[in-house]
Amino acid sequence: MDDADLGRAPTARADGLRERKKRATRQLISDVATALFSERGFDHVTVDEVAVAANVSKMTVFNYFARKEDLLFDRSDEPLELVRERLAARGNQAPLTALRALVHELVEARHQLVRMTPLVAEFWDVVAASPALRAHTRRLAAELERDLGRLLAETVGAPLGEPIVQLVAALLVGTWRVAVREALRRQRAARGRAVTPDAFVALLDRGFAAARIAARGTAYASTR
Repeated sequence: MDDADLGRAPTARADGLRERKKRATRQLISDVATALFSERGFDHVTVDEVAVAANVSKMTVFNYFARKEDLLFDRSDEPLELVRERLAARGNQAPLTALRALVHELVEARHQLVRMTPLVAEFWDVVAASPALRAHTRRLAAELERDLGRLLAETVGAPLGEPIVQLVAALLVGTWRVAVREALRRQRAARGRAVTPDAFVALLDRGFAAARIAARGTAYASTR
């Protein structure tokens, strides 16, 4: 190790510590906000109140979250990141085959994106009670559909605006939303008991089947 290496090591450790502190602060603010929203309703809690409860300034809250809605949907980028990683590592699999396998793996691992519990149902009850949050979820779904279409097109080297990829993306995002609504309905009907993901997975599989039919004869459904 030379002198340059010795000089870099403390800086790298300091940078890593700062990043961990930032992630911890961001998570704390989100957790505090979620608890307040669950207790009093999203529309009845101000960002100032979140800042006070989290023991940070209002400016700090907005440094981490551009909008009040983002305090609740603090991991909205994660689905697309998972999709991007899986498509990049798909090897010879067709994109739709790779994404269907990803969904099944997430279910088996009880990943938070697909896990249905009473607390998750409570989260969506908070969303349902707020016009602002309902509008925000529609925006997120539209953005996910747009970005998924772009990512799929880039993966196979197709034009970004071609109708087939738009159709496939719309089918997949629409399927996800329907499957989540059905899973929530079953969770609420279970009155706190555990609910199996069978119906959720069955709906997703039907959606993927529809997407494969829509993409038949294209690189989205066929191996390269």
